[in-house]
Amino acid sequence: MKALLPILLSFSLLGAVSPAPAEQFRVGVELQPYLPFFAVQDGEYRGYARELLDAFAVSQGHQFTYVALPVKRLLSNFLTGDLDFKFPDNPRWKVEQKQGQQIYYSQPVLPYTDGVLVLPRHLGQGQQRIKVLGTQLGFTPSPYLAQIEGGAMSLTQSNRIDSLLRMAISGRVDAVYLNPQVARQALITAGLPGDALLFDPELAYVDDHYYLSSLRHPEVIAAFDRFLQQHAELLRRLKHKYALE
Repeated sequence: MKALLPILLSFSLLGAVSPAPAEQFRVGVELQPYLPFFAVQDGEYRGYARELLDAFAVSQGHQFTYVALPVKRLLSNFLTGDLDFKFPDNPRWKVEQKQGQQIYYSQPVLPYTDGVLVLPRHLGQGQQRIKVLGTQLGFTPSPYLAQIEGGAMSLTQSNRIDSLLRMAISGRVDAVYLNPQVARQALITAGLPGDALLFDPELAYVDDHYYLSSLRHPEVIAAFDRFLQQHAELLRRLKHKYALE
């Protein structure tokens, strides 16, 4: 409750929001360390996403229960209707698996970049140098699928970001495909220099957004969209707090 006090106080300044009927919802989230965006620490969902979703729930009088699951299982449970919402989501993720489902997506919540990180001495050396690419378990390095499927590049996956980063630093993989902001925070948390690996903008990368999604509650998604539009100052402060500006 202490963590919610700044958010609750902010609504006295930001003005009232017309709430939808109050309900309890299960929000499926990823069980992985992905700060500053989100993480599960000591059994609690934390980070930018938690504060944003909590602020929305408070504004509407809803109660959100966060259900943290591995990436693959999260999507499966969401599609079978076990969860009311999923975050993060994106209309371009796992399109084949989602076929035949009517999924309601919010407006873009937050931009992200996924790309290739290399040792500083390898910046600008091109894709041909990368024979072994590391990424997080459950992630799809979409710009490199053709090379992986064609055998020009092999893929190593781990459910631990710090392990992937250490593999890249030690040369066990040639590069890692991750979010640069997440990688930098993970390096610092692991006691390593934040610039031990650097994003190479000359290699193919993805610029996109995270969305909130639902199979059953388009009215709540619509209310969330209004919340995003009406509380720009709150969003700005959260982005500043988590260095996501």
